[in-house]
Amino acid sequence: MIALCILAALAGFVGLSFGMTRHQRDVLGRTLAPSTSLRWRIVGWTGVALSLVLAAIRDGAALGTVYWLGELTVAALAVALGTTWRGSRRGASPVREPSGER
Repeated sequence: MIALCILAALAGFVGLSFGMTRHQRDVLGRTLAPSTSLRWRIVGWTGVALSLVLAAIRDGAALGTVYWLGELTVAALAVALGTTWRGSRRGASPVREPSGER
């Protein structure tokens, strides 16, 4: 059940990531239509909410929420590392250069 909760959170964070234009450019090399981005965000929040429900069913509301936060951390770290790695393989810079004159 822990793996299922982490997978739901992971799917949620992937959806939230694909809902952002910066990550779309980094991972896909292009941006998606606004309606598609909205769908990805809906899928993302649904995955995060589903992982909370699964954790609460598994361990109760109080302890499940604490475990859920740890599982969210694991899933967010995996998506952040994957997005950074994929962006660097496509040639995207993970750090933006300053755009103004000094």
